[in-house]
Amino acid sequence: MIIPHQPRDQYALMSDTGLVDKGEGPNAILFLHGLFGAPEHWRVMMESLADRYRVIAPQLPIDPHPDRRKYGMKTIGDLTDMVSRMVNDLELDSFVICGNSLGGLVAIDYCLQHPDVANGLVLAGSAGLFERSPIKGLRLHPTKEFVRSTISGILHNESLLTEELVDQWHAALTNRDYLRFLLRASRATRDRCVENELAELDLPTMIVWGSDDEITPPSVAKEFHRRIAGSRLSLINECGHAPNWERPDKFAELLEEFLPSCFQTQCGTG
Repeated sequence: MIIPHQPRDQYALMSDTGLVDKGEGPNAILFLHGLFGAPEHWRVMMESLADRYRVIAPQLPIDPHPDRRKYGMKTIGDLTDMVSRMVNDLELDSFVICGNSLGGLVAIDYCLQHPDVANGLVLAGSAGLFERSPIKGLRLHPTKEFVRSTISGILHNESLLTEELVDQWHAALTNRDYLRFLLRASRATRDRCVENELAELDLPTMIVWGSDDEITPPSVAKEFHRRIAGSRLSLINECGHAPNWERPDKFAELLEEFLPSCFQTQCGTG
């Protein structure tokens, strides 16, 4: 369930974003979903971590809800700016930013534009180097079979590919306004290549990837690992493009092992 966020200060003016915000403590984890994602896809991980960390997952303004998209999104920088305002509004002083797919690219862009703010970075199936478009071949009137094929290219775990999910995505993709938005968002993602900037990242970084990812193959994960100094790389077997959704328990386990290295200064002085 997505919990409506009660905005503080000017947050309501930014994006009309729904937000899951739970847990306590000085250290937080900010989860950013991908183009077809939602805060719900982080739920299992958040529940696993909420007794030790504040866990936050916004609904980015890239979903079918027209009110959330009324401010537009022409570049990845637009989403980065939104995240920056949210970090300030929620007064996050000690946090790790974690993103899947498009959310990973936004997380990278945030850390590049705001160095020395985040305590750590976690990437899962991130865009920014190479990505096979999940909506390649999309037409004005997509069939349910096209939608089912699109989802199966994202998820390795076929048990998650329910008829209800197909119906939801099909309804969204038959909305012309949202379809045009998706094409713009896809172009914006393709246009933001971070290949020559990854060496600038100077913070603890973990790369978590599905070994069966067809959108951003494991070779992409290895390239991120090669270009980000000191980064860790973990592949999750029998997992596709969204490990936070498909293998949340394993992802949470990896995250729990990684987080102390990000917050060690705070822990050491506590």
